[in-house]
Amino acid sequence: MLIGTWHLVEWDCTLDGAYHNHPFGREAQGMLQYTADGRMAAILMRPERPLFAKANLASGSDAEKIAAVNGYVSYAGTYRIEENTVIHTVEFSLLPNWIGTELVREMSWTEDERPQLVLTTRPRMNSSGQAVVNRLRWERVGQVDLE
Repeated sequence: MLIGTWHLVEWDCTLDGAYHNHPFGREAQGMLQYTADGRMAAILMRPERPLFAKANLASGSDAEKIAAVNGYVSYAGTYRIEENTVIHTVEFSLLPNWIGTELVREMSWTEDERPQLVLTTRPRMNSSGQAVVNRLRWERVGQVDLE
């Protein structure tokens, strides 16, 4: 069952099936939420993004804004489940190009003491012609009571 809040355990990336990297480092942070009424939100970030000289986004330099965006991903919208996939229909996103699109994630579960949700992207080709796949492992935060 997906409903609830999840925190990111690990995010890794493969190129042509071989390990490549951890896009936001090994200590990447994230939160994923699924609600009973079909809403979802995802936030991922590099944990030690540089601070702005002033705590004001509007007055930040171009370099500060680029560094902030390069270490952050967020989107929200609705979701539906089809067999072993969850499909996120994006309504809000840091990356405007995602709005109105569907992000398809293959779902699986680990058999660990504390089961984890594993979401895997479908392969996409990068500019070098390599197949890129992202795999994100999530652990549930707290208990879910649906009664």
